[in-house]
Order: sequence, then C-alpha cells, then structure tokens
Amino acid sequence: MQTIINIERKTIRSLAVAVTPMGLGQTAVLVYLPLLVTHTGIGYSQWAQLLALGMAAYLAGILVWPLLLPRLGYPLALRLGLAGYGASMLLLAAALAGLWGNHLDREAAMVGVALSRLLYGGFASILLPVVQSWCADLTHADQRLRAFSQISLQLALSRALGPALAALLGWLHWLLLPLALALWPLLLMGRVWHLPAPPDPDPPQHWRRHLRGVIPPRWLGLLALATTAIGSSLQFQLGPALEQLSDLPPRSLSLFLGALMVAAAALSVGAHRLQIRRPPVQPQLRKLWLAALLLVSALGLLYARSLWQFCGIVLVMSLALAWMTPLYSSQLSLLQQRQNLAAAQLGVTHILGHLSGLSVTALALRHSLHCVYIWLTMLAAVCLVAALSWRPLQPAPGASASQ
Repeated sequence: MQTIINIERKTIRSLAVAVTPMGLGQTAVLVYLPLLVTHTGIGYSQWAQLLALGMAAYLAGILVWPLLLPRLGYPLALRLGLAGYGASMLLLAAALAGLWGNHLDREAAMVGVALSRLLYGGFASILLPVVQSWCADLTHADQRLRAFSQISLQLALSRALGPALAALLGWLHWLLLPLALALWPLLLMGRVWHLPAPPDPDPPQHWRRHLRGVIPPRWLGLLALATTAIGSSLQFQLGPALEQLSDLPPRSLSLFLGALMVAAAALSVGAHRLQIRRPPVQPQLRKLWLAALLLVSALGLLYARSLWQFCGIVLVMSLALAWMTPLYSSQLSLLQQRQNLAAAQLGVTHILGHLSGLSVTALALRHSLHCVYIWLTMLAAVCLVAALSWRPLQPAPGASASQ
C-alpha cells in the first residue's frame, strides 16, 4: 500500500511540473515589460491589451479543450499544449527580432506579437486543466487538497524562477527570454512521455450539457474570480508602482522587480509546502481569515508611502493568495464528478479574473495608482463576502477518485 502511495505521489509531482511553463511565462513576461517598453516603443497600456488578447484566446481554449479531453485523452492533450506553448514563444521571439533588426515596422511586429498571444492562449489553456483533471482522477477526496497544493507549488516555483530568468537573460540580451521560454516545454515533453497510463477520462457528453457544467457554484466561483483578479492586478501594477516609488533606471528596475517577485514566489512555495504537510482542519475558516488579510492589505496599499512599505504589503498579499488558491480549487474539484468539467470551471473563473484584473488595471493606470488600489480593495471585499456566503456542500458521487 505504501508503495502505491509513493508511486502516486511521484506521478503527481511529475504531472505538476508540466504546468511550469505557465508560471515561467506569467512572471517572466511581467518582469520583461520594462525592457519591452524601452526597446519596442510600445507602451504599458498597449502591452496590457496584447496580454488581454492572449487571455481572450485562453478563455476560448478553456471552454473547448475540456470538451475534447475525453476524446483526446490526457497524454495527447498535454503534449499538444506543451508544443503549442513553445511555438507561441518562438513566434514572439521572431516578431521582436524583426522589429529590432528593422525587418518589420512597428505595426507588423505588433501583429506578430498579437498572433503569438493568440497561439499562446489557444494551447497553453490545456496545460492546467489536463494536469488538474489527471491528478484529481489519481487521488482520493482526502488527498485532493494535497494534490492541488502540489500543482500550486510547481506554479509558485516556476514563478519564482521566472523573474530571475527574465532579469538574467534581459541583462545578457533582451531577446533571449522568449527563446528560453520556447525551449523549456519541449524539454518537458520527454518527461511526460513516460508517465504511467492514466485512467480513461469520462466519455464525452453533449456540448450543451458541457457548457452548463462549466458554470461553477456562485459564491465559490466568485471567490475564485476575485482572487485571481487580485493576483493579476497586483502583478501588473508592480512596474509602474516601482517606477513611481524609486528613481531606478529601466535595467535596475527590472532587476529589483525580479527580486521582489522571486521573494513573493519563495513565500508562496513555503506556504504550499506547509499546506501539503499540514492541511487545515477547517478550510472554511482559513478562507475567511485569508480574505480578511487581503482586504486589510489592499487598504494598506492606499497609505503606503515608502518603497519598503509597498514591498512588504505585496509580499503579505502574495502569501495570502498562495494559500487561498488550492483551497477553492480542491473544493470545486470535490463538488464535480467529471474532473474535466471541474478543470473547466477553474479555468473559466481564472481567465475571467485575469481579464478583469488586467483590463481594469490598465484603465486605472491611465489615472493613478490609487485607482488601482481602490480596485484591489473592492476585489478583496468581494472575496470576504464570497467566503462568508459560501456553505460547503457534499461532494458529488464518484468525485473522490478513480480506483
């Protein structure tokens, strides 16, 4: 029995690594933004729109891929996602190199970047759903939080490495980062190729029933959406906030931003490890005090006057977000018998959270950073209301694990 458990944990760890391209891309690109703005002449608002374009494609993918998952199977879907992610980063590198070498004008380069974001959203959208579904089908209900915390741990580790990678490669040459991001998923394909055969996904169902199934429970879905929007908004405003609070040149600003995001990701890693080893006895109570902590921290940003006050609050909010995500993710998984639909519910709430976070933050930055912090405070209040309103239900029959 212990051998079976050890094999299961090893498989889950190997599966969880497959989501690391997403974590690398999310934080590395944000640290990369000051260099992109400097070398391309494309402003923060335009880059926010390009990032939002990728998120829109991700939203479409998160609806389509779970519908196809029972037909494709877990291994093929995962390989397609990794290959598509790598291709999107190669296209991004080609567009930026063409602009830098004067082979493309700015408009043509922006078209290339937009296409790369569409490709990214279309294929990267399968990575997290297939890994979550696969892990959920391998685990029993009492191990679900640990499995989802392992996925979040790998995301946090990759997010910690992303800023360091972006800062290092940006220091060497600003075009190296997209090439490195294209190489990593290709290397991962060899790792996932030899994973044990997964359980067969549930048979396909009619597309109308599928679309109804991707709608999450009201309060739990709202909590997931608002939490994701906080994380997205918090990350995107870091560059402009540090520019306002410091007099660092672009390259030093990129390094400082990378260090801050590494510290935040390191705290997240510690939080996930603690939650894996000591899961909460009362998850609902932990969600409540985490939501309250987010609200107090968001209010603190409105009154932060020094660089170090700002950084301290950002780190506290990162810690709270790291604990919150596996809590609502595992609860959504336990309430759904078809794990591909549970993954779709998570994907839809996450992408809507990212879209709303990026879009509203981009609009707020046109006025002032205080508008961004008011937005964060509103989101944290929504988290608290949703956490107070949610009443845990009984897990769906058969949602525990595949035997």
